[in-house]
Amino acid sequence: MSKVTIIAGDFPRGTGHFTFRNFTLPGDEDHYLCETVCVTQVEFINLANPKMALLLNKDPELSEEIQLELEQKLRIADENDVIFMIRLSDQRRFIAETDQNTYKKIQNSIDNKQLDSSFPSSHKANSK
Repeated sequence: MSKVTIIAGDFPRGTGHFTFRNFTLPGDEDHYLCETVCVTQVEFINLANPKMALLLNKDPELSEEIQLELEQKLRIADENDVIFMIRLSDQRRFIAETDQNTYKKIQNSIDNKQLDSSFPSSHKANSK
């Protein structure tokens, strides 16, 4: 299980996880509930920059606060830290932070979702 920290967006801020091609993301402010999102729902992933915070929040004051936080995180990040933005098929978005290995796993899972969808639904791994 790989840690993914939600910084901004349509999910509450907090710690989520990426495992087996699924994100488990905070679902409420108390983190009592969570939401599982499959990589097949990801339409867009890219490295984040501070200006992306303006896309996520209608509140200009909050957007500016998040933009400053992202600038600071990017300034102190080392080569292992990755800050990225994802847009889902239902148009929800989030900016998150993780390590380089987890980002590669996420990227590979998203890249491979096209390959998985090309198999017929009746295809079985153990068929002879």
